[in-house]
Amino acid sequence: MRPDDGLPDLMVSGNPPEPLSADRPRRHGRVTLAVAAAAIGLALVGSFFLRQQRATDPAAPRQVSARETPAEAPSTLAWLSALVARDGTSVTVYAGTSAECGELVQPQAAVVEQDGTRVVIAVKARTGRATDCTTSGGAIPLVVSLPEPLGDRVLRDAATALPPPTYFERDLPGLSSDKRWSPHPGRWASTDDGWFQGYNGAGGSHLLAAARRTAEGGRPATVGTLTIGARKGVITGGAEGSWTLWWALGEVTYSLRLTPAEGSTISLKQFKREMGSLNWN
Repeated sequence: MRPDDGLPDLMVSGNPPEPLSADRPRRHGRVTLAVAAAAIGLALVGSFFLRQQRATDPAAPRQVSARETPAEAPSTLAWLSALVARDGTSVTVYAGTSAECGELVQPQAAVVEQDGTRVVIAVKARTGRATDCTTSGGAIPLVVSLPEPLGDRVLRDAATALPPPTYFERDLPGLSSDKRWSPHPGRWASTDDGWFQGYNGAGGSHLLAAARRTAEGGRPATVGTLTIGARKGVITGGAEGSWTLWWALGEVTYSLRLTPAEGSTISLKQFKREMGSLNWN
C-alpha cells in the first residue's frame, strides 16, 4: 500500500531507476550559461572601474596645433616724425618698417605719458609680410587725439625716449581751406623723417609742401627773397622748371615748391604773387 504523501511515484521496484539520457544536455547547457553570465559580469565590472580610474587621473596636456598658436603680441616701435594740427589737439605720427617687403599689422598710436613739459606717444604693431612688395616700405600716418592742446610741450617717442622731428601746421599756409588747391594722397619712405603733402591746382599745376630738419647745405642757389608776415624766406629755382620758397623756424625748414602745368612756364614775379595769395594766418 502506497503512503499518501502527495509525491509522485518514482519507484516501481525496490531499486532507484537510472536517470534519463535527455537530462545530461540540459545540465551542460545550464553550466555554459552560468559561465557566460559570470564572464559578462566581470567584463562590466572591469569597464566600470576603468572608467572610474580615468575620471580620477589628471588630464593630459592637450597638443596645440600651429593654427591655434596665439598671435605674436604687438611690439612698441619707434616712430619717425609728427605733424601737429593747427588747433594743437590732434597729432599725426608717422611710423613704418624697414624690413624688406614688410608692413605694419594693425598699427596703433596712443598717449602713454604726459605732464607739463612733455607728451609721450607709443606706436604698437606687429610686422608682417606685405601683400604687395611694390607698395611696401611707406610711412604710415597714425592720428592721436590729445585731451588738451600740445602748447609748448615736447613730443617724445615711447620706444626711444627721444623727441623725433615735430612739424606744425600753424607754420604752413592754410592750404586745406584754399579751394584753388586740392590735396592728393602721397607717401614717402618709412626711413624718411620728413613730412610732405602735394596739391593739384588749376590747369595741371602742382604745389608740394614739405618740412624737414634744418640741414646745412644741399639747397640750390638763392635767386630771390620773400617776406610774408613774420616769415622771411628765400627762393630757388627757375622759370624753365619750378620755383621753391624756403623758410626756417627753429630747427625745422619748411618749403613750398610750385611746378607749372606741363608745357607752361611761370615767372619769378608770378611765383611771388601766388605765394602771397595763400592764407598764412
